[in-house]
Amino acid sequence: MNNSIILALAAVALVFLLLLLKKSSARKLPPVEPSEEEAALQQEEETSESDLEAEAEAETEISEEEDEEAGEAAPEEDAEPVSEEEAEVDDSDSELISDEELQDQEEAEAGDTEVVAEVDQEEAELELDEEPALDAEISEEIDFEAEEEPAEELPEEAAVEEVVEVEDEPAPEELAVDLPVETFEQRLFTRKEERLAALTEAIDNNDESTRERLQAELVAITEGLSFLDQSHEQETACRNSASGALELLKDELDSSAYEEARESVLSGETQKAEEVFDTVVEKGSAHAALAAFQSGRLAECRTDFTKAMDSLEKAVELDGKNPDYLRSAALLARKLYHHTKALNWFTALEKVLDDQGGDAVDLALARRELAYTSALVGRHKEAGTLYKKSMVSLSKLRGQDDPEMAVCWLQIGKLQEALGQYDKAEDPYKKALAIMDKVEGNNVTGEILSKLAGLYMELEREQEAIPLFERLCAFKEESPNPDKATLAMAYSDLAEAYRVTGKYPESEQNYLKSLAITEDLRGKDHAAVGSVLQELAQLCERQGKKEEAEAHRERAAAIFQKVMEEQEAAGQESVDFKL
Repeated sequence: MNNSIILALAAVALVFLLLLLKKSSARKLPPVEPSEEEAALQQEEETSESDLEAEAEAETEISEEEDEEAGEAAPEEDAEPVSEEEAEVDDSDSELISDEELQDQEEAEAGDTEVVAEVDQEEAELELDEEPALDAEISEEIDFEAEEEPAEELPEEAAVEEVVEVEDEPAPEELAVDLPVETFEQRLFTRKEERLAALTEAIDNNDESTRERLQAELVAITEGLSFLDQSHEQETACRNSASGALELLKDELDSSAYEEARESVLSGETQKAEEVFDTVVEKGSAHAALAAFQSGRLAECRTDFTKAMDSLEKAVELDGKNPDYLRSAALLARKLYHHTKALNWFTALEKVLDDQGGDAVDLALARRELAYTSALVGRHKEAGTLYKKSMVSLSKLRGQDDPEMAVCWLQIGKLQEALGQYDKAEDPYKKALAIMDKVEGNNVTGEILSKLAGLYMELEREQEAIPLFERLCAFKEESPNPDKATLAMAYSDLAEAYRVTGKYPESEQNYLKSLAITEDLRGKDHAAVGSVLQELAQLCERQGKKEEAEAHRERAAAIFQKVMEEQEAAGQESVDFKL
């Protein structure tokens, strides 16, 4: 009986002990599990102290026998503190990670803000206030992020460098053209003499349209001579393209016509090849548009702009969706001051390039030239929008230091200056020059130097103009065939800047250089020589060189007298004494 009671009590005690151990184990297992959300962890921390107190009280009520039996679970309890430490570390790490993530997120957001600020700043540099104040009445800045109005999106030229290849045009034969640079140079000199003679006649006859065309042709010839290697490469590429087109048309031509055309393209004057291409156009061939384009390009290389314009216009008429045809026609039309035609063709070019989704650079360059042409016809607001689109694209595709960006800044400066906004023209010119300072032998550099120096003279900042004029003179002197007329003018401008700043010896020195070049170019009795002599006379007078001043003055008077007599004898009443 007693044994039964004792056994029953022992069983109850054992059950009680097992329940107590189970309760204790249930409290200690959660920390071993991976940390959950911060809210659950915080709740465990808040209840941990009360749980430990309850556990201690329960353990004090257990007998020594129960303690010894509970000791069998010691390994589990020994393992639990390690788990708790790990859990605490995990909890701690969890909190640190959370803080770090928050900090990283804040830093990332701050970084994004800085990037956005930088982009905004870069785009702000392209605002109309800094670039073209293309319309003096426009006060609102055009937002780069704003969508372009379809009505204002007009096409433009693609690149200053013309793309000659046509989609269906065969690849030109390598090294097919045999045109030595010396032969090419001599032909340019011959053409220049012919155009100068024709220009004199046009001026005498008051033929303004012919005068404008001849002046445009002379500019192209002079530029070709000044940058001989570049112009020779362009001529060779044009001839190679024509040679490839002849191969494509070979089956449509009789053998003799083909051979004559090919020979003229490879080494001679290209009129014969142009005639053959024109014949293909007249026959209504499937390749008529290509033939018209090639005829126009060859004529343009000969600087026969009238013939070239007719052929290129025909090419566009036959195939108005060919970017090369549109681009070449628009560029030449603008050279000839046919701005309305140029605008229409640039508009079509932009649409074609946009629809094709091809080269994004071509599209950006086209928009740039459309912008410039739009401004020339008075559409300043549209020009501003187009410039911004073009320049943002170019800066992303090519970088802000690409020479094409310099052309953008140059055009913008010229437009602002033309609108009389001289203070706003300076910054675009300076940006253009900063880019081109990194490029050697580019004709754009000379134009930028000339425009910026001239702007400083207009703003009565002659001291700043002097180093630019000096660079311009040196730049022109480096050319294998410097344009003597513009070189003489550059030295005269430099001399004038020195004179205004009171540096008379330096001014006299540069006027003498201008005089020597002008005498060599025009002859010793030309009116332009007399103009330089007058300036020298005034300089010598200010320096106390009375005898030299008088000699210059007398010689100038004699030249003017002779010119007047010649003009009167020719029945003319006026004379231009300018260079």
